Amino acid sequence: MVDGSWTSTAHFSGIGWVWKDSMGKIQLMGSRNLMRRETPLHLELEALRWTMESMIQHSNCKRFGTDCKDLIAMIQEPQA
Repeated sequence: MVDGSWTSTAHFSGIGWVWKDSMGKIQLMGSRNLMRRETPLHLELEALRWTMESMIQHSNCKRFGTDCKDLIAMIQEPQA
């Protein structure tokens, strides 16, 4: 699971991820503090990018879950 915490008044934001096995046991996790991004969407995408980089580096995981799917879908432009 991947998530980010963003507020318009804070100078910093937080992102984090956790990888659980099929039994629900935590295998790997990470958290990070970074300068606040422009919008919540920018932060969620940064969290997803960092998670994918971390998982590629530290595991053989090939599937990701996130609660930011609706935000990511908002940036897709209609097909012409």
